[in-house]
Amino acid sequence: MRSIPLSERASTLEVHTYACAVRTALRRGKIFLGANRLLGLRLPGGAWIDAYKDATETILKSAGLDRYVITTLSAAPKPGEADATDAIYFTTFKAAVVVLIQDGATIPKELEVGLDDIIDVADIDPRHLVAAAKSSVALDMPLDIARKLAVYPARTLFLALRPGRSLDVVLEKLEASKEVKFEKAKPWKPRLEELEGYGEAKRWGLDLIVDLNDWRQNKITWDDVSSGLLLSGPPGTGKTMFAAALAQSCGVNFVATSSAQWQSKGHLGDMLKAMRRSFREAEIMGPTILLIDEIDSIGDRSAFTGQNVDYNIEVVNALLELLDGSEGRTGVVVIGATNFPDKVDPALRRPGRLDRHYELELPDIDTRAQIVRLHLGVHEIGADDIRTIAMATVGRSGADLKQYVADARRQARRQRRAVQATDILGFVPAIKPLDRDERRIACVHEAGHAAVGLELSVADINLVAVAKQKVAGQAMQGYVQWDIPSPSFSNRQSYLNKIAMLLGGIAAERTVFGEHFDGAGGFVGSDLQIATDLATLIVAAFAMGDTMAYTHAPSPELLQRLRENDLGVRQQVERVLSEQLARACEIVGRNRTGIERLVSTLEELEVMPGDDVRALLTHATGTSEKQKSRRSKRDLRGASPPDK
Repeated sequence: MRSIPLSERASTLEVHTYACAVRTALRRGKIFLGANRLLGLRLPGGAWIDAYKDATETILKSAGLDRYVITTLSAAPKPGEADATDAIYFTTFKAAVVVLIQDGATIPKELEVGLDDIIDVADIDPRHLVAAAKSSVALDMPLDIARKLAVYPARTLFLALRPGRSLDVVLEKLEASKEVKFEKAKPWKPRLEELEGYGEAKRWGLDLIVDLNDWRQNKITWDDVSSGLLLSGPPGTGKTMFAAALAQSCGVNFVATSSAQWQSKGHLGDMLKAMRRSFREAEIMGPTILLIDEIDSIGDRSAFTGQNVDYNIEVVNALLELLDGSEGRTGVVVIGATNFPDKVDPALRRPGRLDRHYELELPDIDTRAQIVRLHLGVHEIGADDIRTIAMATVGRSGADLKQYVADARRQARRQRRAVQATDILGFVPAIKPLDRDERRIACVHEAGHAAVGLELSVADINLVAVAKQKVAGQAMQGYVQWDIPSPSFSNRQSYLNKIAMLLGGIAAERTVFGEHFDGAGGFVGSDLQIATDLATLIVAAFAMGDTMAYTHAPSPELLQRLRENDLGVRQQVERVLSEQLARACEIVGRNRTGIERLVSTLEELEVMPGDDVRALLTHATGTSEKQKSRRSKRDLRGASPPDK
């Protein structure tokens, strides 16, 4: 290859583009913090190593880091043939070295041990292409054009981007080259700012980004950083994605482990070593986001029984010790992920450990649309089609959506064409309309919840929704979205009101149809399960039943075990549920006209705002808001004894 001076090569659009990604990788490798580092940069697939070397040299010179030696490790035609002599020599005898590692190159053990860190350099990003075009050739490249260009192989792309050539001509030539990359090799790595649907957890994460930046600049101490979080939610709600995206946004390393990985190491001693190794790795790489998945598998010491009690207690105690850390685990933010937060030992959630807890929910329609767009990447699908996909995937998790898009992209890639909405919809489980009888049952059920909840002022209603279509495997067809207050103290009557509201769906079905159906029970999280657990807490934990005593049962499993083993508790629970069901039936009967009108409207509209629900029920019963307010205040004060 003809030799071209660095000053000429470094001014090219290609080198400027690579420099954007290299600069980010160097920053993650702590090159700019002053201390000498031995850093490996693993380049993306198909990278031209000489251009990346030019980009790295340009960045280091502009930062005044001329002392760094830049060397390379290329992939060999056959395993074991790569010449790592230079890389090993420089890392042995030089204090400041950057090793550019070509994709597919085997890293010798001597080199791997010698390097302080190995960082992956990101593939071409459309935003980097826009910035490089501006800085190198003064070209204002629209972001949508950059997205279309970024799907082509890098060498082909930069050969087509000749000075003076219009972007339209560039796109035409690239399209004619028939070398379109329909799918990038690198995985999608979002930033937290790009994610939707994470609520309070996202706000916590955005605050952490600021705190870590202030900590790096010595504006605050590590004690001022909120460094522990418990993240819970159903499978597929994106707990791992949240942690990885947070690490991306914070510009820190990411270490993911799990209780299952630790346990797979063998007996107790091996498991404890694996736990300590994960924390040690995070400390060495710090600042780091350390994700512990399936943290509920560690267990709750109060629930341990059988022959393995001592083993399990040792594991919990070891994790508590690691979370505390001899020096407060400086630089390590720990996120515990679980589907079952009630199974996590309370001591793990105390201040200084995993002291924040946020629960994730399945994505709503807007979040589903955003997830589909992000996983599509550079593939363009119209807004109406995205909306259709989002509507067709009600009740599906972010993981489900990712899989549907990946399957659709694979199918389109094999057929050498762009992804279409029909490709994605083809992988979504079949949707069938609810027949008239099914939908009426669901509408009656939700109307019962709304009527009883409003009558007793349990909470305010944001909306009532009943789906018109049924997705395979989806149990819930409707719901009432409540704006539930969080009072500092609750009395017996307020708990009874909640139980009556939860049983309002069964009450409405019995009143209208003469019997109730199975949608209110049969699974964890159902109306009946929650109502039963609340009743158990009333009689066994809060001393609001027939006996003045406390029983420790912090999880649904322990509450179930208590009911099974204590006949007196079970009888009291059954009595509470029977009384509140009768109370709910009485309220439903009194509001029958309003419920029927609400059901008719729901059958037509599918979703009703809370204001419309309140107005319809109030108008139908002829009960004034003032009268309802007086009755609600009386119930909440507990001035009247519970209905018998």
